[in-house]
Amino acid sequence: MLAYQLATMIVLFAFLSLVLRNLRDYQRPTKFLSKGPLVSVCLPVRNEQNNIEECLAGLLTQEYKNFEIVVLDDCSEDRTAEIVTRISNEDGRVQLFHGKPIASGWAGKCHACAQLAVHAKGEYLLFVDADTRAEPALLGGALAIAMDTKCALVSAFPTQITGTFWEHVVLPMLQFLIVTLLPIHQVWESKTPAMCAACGQFLLFSREGYTKSGGHRAIPGSFHDGLQLARRVKTSGGVVRLFDASQLMRCRMYDGGRAVWNGFTRNAYEGLGSFGALMVMTVLLTGLFLMPFMFMIIGLSTQANWSALCAIQIGIIIFIRSVQAIRFGHWRSVALFPLSVIALIAIQWGSFWQSVFRKNKSWKGREYIG
Repeated sequence: MLAYQLATMIVLFAFLSLVLRNLRDYQRPTKFLSKGPLVSVCLPVRNEQNNIEECLAGLLTQEYKNFEIVVLDDCSEDRTAEIVTRISNEDGRVQLFHGKPIASGWAGKCHACAQLAVHAKGEYLLFVDADTRAEPALLGGALAIAMDTKCALVSAFPTQITGTFWEHVVLPMLQFLIVTLLPIHQVWESKTPAMCAACGQFLLFSREGYTKSGGHRAIPGSFHDGLQLARRVKTSGGVVRLFDASQLMRCRMYDGGRAVWNGFTRNAYEGLGSFGALMVMTVLLTGLFLMPFMFMIIGLSTQANWSALCAIQIGIIIFIRSVQAIRFGHWRSVALFPLSVIALIAIQWGSFWQSVFRKNKSWKGREYIG
């Protein structure tokens, strides 16, 4: 047991080193453009009457001036189209298109985005979600990265706004997974599609990169469009770049525990890609980030000679979470971390269960037959 605890401590130190390297590589924009090529901001919307006005307000305040906003109303059943029409009449940079009825075999967002790509006129295509809120420097900063690095795709993870208990527990784990487990520099340095990360809430493509990857038409049934498109960009020879948009963009992704569960189980297993990856992730999360807390309890109750090593392991884990909280916020989630790990494992296995048994998926008022 002493050897096991020592090995666990050494591996955690290795992950701490990776986290510190990642926080250096995962940079915020330092250059901001105000003019350049036309950017088409592509916004697929369905039943977003509570989000769309605030989303468009942020996009319309961009300091980068050469852009259009192309909105596709995906057969909304609320006032979404009415709100966009009013804003479009007030500001000619906003254009509203009405989507076609969804075709068999398509996921709703991919179906809408594929139509948006046809309407968009820009040299660059930026796909964003209606629940995001952009700061004025967002577009200029992201485009500067795209042009300076000549990459096909630039993506970023917004600051996740959390309001309820389970949102505090789960949503900060998005940044944790990226910054703790993935060598971020390999996203753009490695040509291997597996070394990839992207967020569907912010995808900035060069027109050429989007076309070469096949775009959303190449992944019609995907519920994890960000990651799948990033992999296709790499497969087609393009470069994917990540940057830290935590000060430039925010998002209230889900509202409440049920929405968190339904949203993440919809696509978590697709993001992992295979049962083998699910097993590796489960063992990694359990062995490194959950068992030290359990062994600490056992060690203290039995006065084991390896208890001190467990204390060091927990200290490393708390430090990893704390340096991420300094960068990204979510301080209250640090104390909830063991529960966050348990919730993440449950979500991944719940998503696998749904995929294996081909359970129908319901999203945005649509039923998808498994």
